[in-house]
Amino acid sequence: MVSSENRVFIISNDIVPSLGMPVAAPGLRAFGLAEGLRANGARVKTLVVKGFVDRQWMRFGKSVPHPMGPDTEVVGGWRLSRYLRTHAPATVIIINSNQVDNLGPIPGIKYVLDFFAPKMLEMLYHHSGEYPEKEISELRQRKIRAIKLADGFIVNGAKKVPYFLGWMLQADRDIRELPFEVVNMCAPLVFPGPAKTGPDAGGPVRFAVAGYLHSWSTLGSWVKVMEGHLGRSDVSLDLMVPWHWSVSEYEHTSRSDLDRLAGYGSVTTHGPMTFSNFQRFLSGIDVAIDLFEHNLEREYAMVTRSIIALACGVPVLHPPFTEVSPMIAEYDAGWLVDPDDTAALEGVISGIIEDPDGLRRKKENARKLAAAVIEPEVAVEPLVRMMEAW
Repeated sequence: MVSSENRVFIISNDIVPSLGMPVAAPGLRAFGLAEGLRANGARVKTLVVKGFVDRQWMRFGKSVPHPMGPDTEVVGGWRLSRYLRTHAPATVIIINSNQVDNLGPIPGIKYVLDFFAPKMLEMLYHHSGEYPEKEISELRQRKIRAIKLADGFIVNGAKKVPYFLGWMLQADRDIRELPFEVVNMCAPLVFPGPAKTGPDAGGPVRFAVAGYLHSWSTLGSWVKVMEGHLGRSDVSLDLMVPWHWSVSEYEHTSRSDLDRLAGYGSVTTHGPMTFSNFQRFLSGIDVAIDLFEHNLEREYAMVTRSIIALACGVPVLHPPFTEVSPMIAEYDAGWLVDPDDTAALEGVISGIIEDPDGLRRKKENARKLAAAVIEPEVAVEPLVRMMEAW
């Protein structure tokens, strides 16, 4: 347990659920860490930068002031360092490096840098065509500044540890003398009643694709395979795939696939949701489809939409190469399949539809995985050990 005297501030570089807007992965990372640390006895506050919050609130068409949770505060970026000096938390956790230029060393405060996502690879795949030398250089230097500031480090998944060590060497930090821990993505669990399936209630097997579509993630061959089943009365598909605010819908290679899927009578499309509504939506799904083509960024991805689906007790149809894949395999909490192998995809999807007992078993296993790995109080234990050692 963390002493209740240990005040922890988490600097999120994205919206968190208490702000009443749809959220993305970095905000959910901050939210999960806060929930876990709070369950371990820490007093936690999440800080979100004002300019970004205001822009997002207007982006979603709101004109009244955004709501504010009791443990969340919106702070101007240029005021972050002053705010920390005034309130003097023992530990400050920084999600990625976005706000490092608004921070600096402060006596009595320990900084923990979260290697949440492989941002350099995201940047590389976000830009098509020529190598984005200027953007990559600026991001590299910002990341090194954050590494030099930090007193300890957490890494979102074991596969990213070599990636993390490479960065430590670039920044001339002596990893022999600095604490670091793997702290997997976590989220509160939502299990409404027994693990039932659509067929248990006389309905269809309910598939869903739910999460932002990024420029570095392309859907792949599963779309055409799924289309072959959408005419069946015992199958439905929910699509909640809004365009992430960092990408234009007109540029994405998967747009035509999504438009085509949306035209089927058995397909229901949804707009962006708040996180609590998203959890309720997912808890009624039988299978989350989270398949995408392979690239280097996806190799290191702790894919948030799969983590949230599992936290809602939903098994996941997933590629075999991400940070989430070994979890699914260990608990038999879904299906790992090559997203380009159409024959394997056909076999898996047909098997899901034809075997309700097997589907129910996968849902039960998803709950076991979530309780053992994703539940926040459990997932943050390595971070708690680091903080206790300070």
